[in-house]
Amino acid sequence: MKTKMTVAAALVAGLSLPAQADDTGFYIGGSVGQAYTEAEARDIIENSNYDLDDDDFGYKVFAGWQFLSILGVEGGYVDFGEVEGDSTFSRARVATEAWDAFLVGNLPLGFIDLFAKVGVVYADTDFRIEEGGASFSDSDSSTDAAYGIGADLELGSFAIRGEWEYFDVDNLDNLSMFSVGLTYQF
Repeated sequence: MKTKMTVAAALVAGLSLPAQADDTGFYIGGSVGQAYTEAEARDIIENSNYDLDDDDFGYKVFAGWQFLSILGVEGGYVDFGEVEGDSTFSRARVATEAWDAFLVGNLPLGFIDLFAKVGVVYADTDFRIEEGGASFSDSDSSTDAAYGIGADLELGSFAIRGEWEYFDVDNLDNLSMFSVGLTYQF
């Protein structure tokens, strides 16, 4: 029994050494998850009184540079999907996609890294309402603040990432995403 525990401890220690050896460099990744959107139609289309509060499948692709073991930068593209709501005589839809850039603070803990990030997002939101045979639509773009927290489980050059991000987009009351993905460090 003692031998098995010693072998297991040596194996875990051996796996964490490559992860600690070089926590700097370029990386790419992709994630999928649940995007949450909350919006009021009157914020975008005048004289409209429709609220949306829903989630959809979202995805993102990103690249970054970890220039110190505790500090890096990251940017990417996010598609938050499309949320819609129906009432007796109308239907509303909101679709948002964005480009983001973050400063990332990293806390390496062996083969697990915890991170927090703060940055900016350029978001493009399309809003469409169909009422009584008529259709109203509008689009809005804005540059706003964004932040997030997460963790990477390092597996050699690959890492499994889980994170939550919040995007403070002007014409939306809430835009956030929880995602799980994979990164590759060069």
